[in-house]
Amino acid sequence: MRKGVFAGGAGLWLAIMMAAAPAVAQVAAQTAATQMAATQTAPTPKALELAGALADRVNADDLMQQVLGATVQPLTFNLKAANPGREADVDALFEHTLLPEFRKAMAPVIDGYAQAYAARFTEAELAAILAFYDLPVGAKMLKEMPGVQQRGRARAQAVLPQALGPVLGDFITACKGKGLTIPQG
Repeated sequence: MRKGVFAGGAGLWLAIMMAAAPAVAQVAAQTAATQMAATQTAPTPKALELAGALADRVNADDLMQQVLGATVQPLTFNLKAANPGREADVDALFEHTLLPEFRKAMAPVIDGYAQAYAARFTEAELAAILAFYDLPVGAKMLKEMPGVQQRGRARAQAVLPQALGPVLGDFITACKGKGLTIPQG
């Protein structure tokens, strides 16, 4: 019974989030654009330079590794499997042809991060953030953050069903109390 209530509640929650997400995203985007236009001027070249360094320091490599892992590595694995004995050729093509072009293709994405940082932080703030990452504790934070985030996500996945089950159950009860039909599934 509880599993069914949780599944129905999860379905209802998902439906609510899917229906609300576009409207929430639109309002958030309009609000952010309005606030940015009202409070921000164009970033200075120095701010863009610092923001680019920050984007490279905290995002670029992780993002590239994620995209590489999801797209390029399976491609090279399949190429090697289809060309036994030519693994070195595939590796050389990857290293000297695909990877440099991939980095060029990723440049606008990295630039987008730099633009976002430059729009939100002053030159002084960007310099201070970069200085922090130059400290041993900042370097450790960068090194440890992916593992910390992975463990945090795993913990959340383990805890959230038990934590949200009663919340969703109460919400379903409240919906029924108002005469609403609860979708099944």
